[in-house]
Amino acid sequence: MNKNNNSSTAERILDIAQDLLQRKGFNGFSYQDIAERIEIRKASIHYHFPSKTDLAVSLCERYVNQFVERLHQVEQKNDSCLQRIKELFRFFARIIRDQEKLCPITMLTAEIEALPQAARLQLQRFITETECWLGRTLEQGKRSSELHYEGSFQSQSRILLAALQGAMLLARATGERGHFQSITDDLLKQLQKNSSQAISARIESPSLAVGIL
Repeated sequence: MNKNNNSSTAERILDIAQDLLQRKGFNGFSYQDIAERIEIRKASIHYHFPSKTDLAVSLCERYVNQFVERLHQVEQKNDSCLQRIKELFRFFARIIRDQEKLCPITMLTAEIEALPQAARLQLQRFITETECWLGRTLEQGKRSSELHYEGSFQSQSRILLAALQGAMLLARATGERGHFQSITDDLLKQLQKNSSQAISARIESPSLAVGIL
């Protein structure tokens, strides 16, 4: 097996593992489940990821790297701070289109005690990077009078991230994607200085990062 084939197989394993993670949680699938989906031997999976903890670290690192890169792309693409935040909301909306799925980070956080330290550090990095990106966007938006909120941009960024994660859990628990939609609509409206200047908050056409879902 050449280097390219090795890389391709490892990526396929990670793709399937991420899908299973988003549906069942980290402790809800085994190497046998992955092997059956890809139609390879379990030994082949162990070749790339000797243990499930190795797989967890690789999953976390890959997802966080891709997510952070997409955040940078959104920032470069959009001068409007409100539009940047709408793009972030669209990303999470795309995940819950499949009602059996949740964000990988949400799933892993729920099982953090079972994860190795290296994977936990990646989860912390996700939170830090996302909060920094939101904080920077919120600060710029308030300075330009495009966004309005009370308190510091640091606390507001944490509120938004927590609300997004909670809205996804609520949508999955109820089976109603509309719950996520209404919550994010309200969050966006609250960030605008007044309703007469409101840009449509509907987020029905996700445009962020297909590849990391």
